[in-house]
Amino acid sequence: MLLLVLAVAALWVLGRAVDGITAPFRDHPVPVAGSPFDTVAPARPASSGSPAIDRIVGRGKIIVAIQEAPGLAQRSPSTGGYTGFDIAMLDLIAHDLGVDPARTSFKPLASGSREAALGRGEADLALGGYQITAAHSTNVDVAGPYLVLGGTEYGIGLPPGDPVLRERVTAVLRRAIDDGTWARLYTEYLGTPVPRSPVPR
Repeated sequence: MLLLVLAVAALWVLGRAVDGITAPFRDHPVPVAGSPFDTVAPARPASSGSPAIDRIVGRGKIIVAIQEAPGLAQRSPSTGGYTGFDIAMLDLIAHDLGVDPARTSFKPLASGSREAALGRGEADLALGGYQITAAHSTNVDVAGPYLVLGGTEYGIGLPPGDPVLRERVTAVLRRAIDDGTWARLYTEYLGTPVPRSPVPR
């Protein structure tokens, strides 16, 4: 009988000891399925400061209001794609903005319609022999000149009120002129002799 009492007492003491060891672990909550990061909201991409650039980057392509002009922007009847000096400059701009030039979407529009498309946000740029005139500069912004032919200045039409985009495009034009790309592309699409390069304003 004494042995039985001692055995029960020993088991009781041992149970208390085990409880003392495991109790702190039982206070922790039951693990919940899922990642602890599930409730963290994804970070939004930082704005560039340019509504047009944000649209371009968001959709992953540039939309161009274009008009055909010999040597500058000509459409291939077989492929529907455009080639020319203006298109080569456009490719440089697309690369600078981080989008694939091959994904560029072209909107063939008459001269007066291009400004309206830029103003409504339906196009990001206007190309294809886009002359820098007082009338154009009143309705839209223009980067350039990137080309001067026979006293006529050509530029790139831009949405109005977007100085960040204008500065970005102007920087691309200046870099192409400074590093020799402009002269090489002029020779390829417009021939020789290569005139003095313009000074984008």
